[in-house]
Amino acid sequence: MKNRLSALLIGFGITVSCAALAEDGDSFAPPDGRIGYVMTNLFWSVYQTPDAQQECPDGFNDGPREQFEILFPDPESRTVVGTQLKQEIETWHPTVDPDPLPFHYVQGPYSYGLNLDNEIGPNDFTHPDGGEGIDNEVYRAVGCIIGFRGPDGVEVIFQDKAIADRRYNRTMIELTGVDDLANDDDVTVTVYRGLDRLLTDATGLKVMSGGSQRVDTRWGARLIRRTRGKITDSVLTTEPIAEAIIPWMNLSVPTVQLIRDMRLQLTLSPTDANGLVAGYADVDTWYKQLIRNDSTHHLSNGQISGISLYKALRRLADAYPDPETGANTAISTALDVKMTQVFIVHPDRDGNVGTDISP
Repeated sequence: MKNRLSALLIGFGITVSCAALAEDGDSFAPPDGRIGYVMTNLFWSVYQTPDAQQECPDGFNDGPREQFEILFPDPESRTVVGTQLKQEIETWHPTVDPDPLPFHYVQGPYSYGLNLDNEIGPNDFTHPDGGEGIDNEVYRAVGCIIGFRGPDGVEVIFQDKAIADRRYNRTMIELTGVDDLANDDDVTVTVYRGLDRLLTDATGLKVMSGGSQRVDTRWGARLIRRTRGKITDSVLTTEPIAEAIIPWMNLSVPTVQLIRDMRLQLTLSPTDANGLVAGYADVDTWYKQLIRNDSTHHLSNGQISGISLYKALRRLADAYPDPETGANTAISTALDVKMTQVFIVHPDRDGNVGTDISP
């Protein structure tokens, strides 16, 4: 406890000096060339226009309730096995059989994200800032589902909020070898899982910089990843991580996201880091995270048909073909991420750092 208190007091002093230096100019060299950030917000990047006519001219997709009425219009002939259980079984054991119902994909030209394959193809999006070759097929699948649209979509509210609320979700990064937070052509970026709650203001709603996080070296050991990056005009761009695992618990159900070729693009400051996480999401892991966290009740509130969405994800999958079937198993994606500066506490020489990771 004494060591933790000392770290917090020292950290407070460093945070104050960091803020003062940042006001004097853009250049900032963190103490010992090391700075950490902890994730506070994470959700799929969804480009939206006010009336949705650009990206969803045919309207929004139906959810389980609406589809149920279409598929089983005659109440007199309905049976529990032939209706409710049938739909639940296919939700949990989805297939790639043709969808008997229409599905509305995003049709607009714009999307947030990155050019993951370094190519500009006919199916790629254009970034709102003009960048071409944006790969984000998850957006094409979910962009016309109201549950994935902000600010009040059910997935946006619950999944994003859970990132800060649950210690299970405590993903953080540490930059080392940093000479200048504005420009540095070679830094090391390590992804860890933390063990502690976030430091907030008195309301408990605003996450503050300057807190501390112990590294989870027990349950989180398999989540540790290391890559290299460079900082240009305060924007960090990393090299791809072959396979990254992001813990993501929502509504008390522990799940993960598996992102292949994951890279970060973050605008850095001494107090925060905001931007994108991008890569190729494993389709089955993506879908499992959704339905394990959401009951049919929550899916219905967001008009999210798991059955139709899984078929759409499979149709749009654009990477990592199965060696036997040739079908792609991963889908390009981008996630909006916000992070707050944090002091990362590493294990001592005996490995003592704590192992309590209960939500």
